[in-house]
Amino acid sequence: MKNRDKYILGIAGAALAGIAIGLLFYTEEGKKTRKKVKNAANDWADSLGSLIASGKESLSDLSHKAMKKAKKGYQRVKGQAEDGYDDLKSAYNDVADEYSAGKVR
Repeated sequence: MKNRDKYILGIAGAALAGIAIGLLFYTEEGKKTRKKVKNAANDWADSLGSLIASGKESLSDLSHKAMKKAKKGYQRVKGQAEDGYDDLKSAYNDVADEYSAGKVR
């Protein structure tokens, strides 16, 4: 695109923006349009607030579920580790007993 074309597009865009601003702020129809825009913005803000609240609640629920699963997994692994420790300790004691009895050199 040539510079001349860019300037023409820029001027046309500025002119359209000026017309839109003029219609919004200086006419009776502009008052109605501003009121509609304001109401729409308020509706969007309310919807966004509801969406954020819903997201927070879902995140909280998910967090609680994750903590429950993590605790359950921790307890399971802890139990397995304790069982393994008990088995290892028993095997060690068996070998120590055999060594004490002179069966192992």
